[in-house]
Formats: sequence, structure tokens, C-alpha cells
Amino acid sequence: MRSRHILLATIGLAVVLLAGCTTYTFPDGSQETLWGVPTEDETKTREERQAEPLRYRVPGDLPE
Repeated sequence: MRSRHILLATIGLAVVLLAGCTTYTFPDGSQETLWGVPTEDETKTREERQAEPLRYRVPGDLPE
């Protein structure tokens, strides 16, 4: 019974940790997994966001 609680706690912790990850795929096909979620302009409507082309961000570089 105790091992079941430890297993559930471990699985729960893994899910929480992975929820903050973002995997970036670059045009050359390379991928990098980073913490955090890309920021979005909250003033734009849903239609405006969907009409925009995909933007790739280089990890470590600050966006404009």
C-alpha cells in the first residue's frame, strides 16, 4: 500500500515538472526542450493570432 502512494506521488511530480516544458523545433529540424511557454500578445484577437505566421525564437536570445 505504501509503495502505491510513493508511485502515485512520483508520477504526479513528473507530470507537474513536464507541464512547464516547451520543445522548440527549428527550420533545420533540430529540437530543444526548454522550460516555460512562449509569450503571446494578449491584446490580439484569436483570429489575429491564427493569421500570423509561425515565429521561431532562438533559445537564449531575448525577443524584441
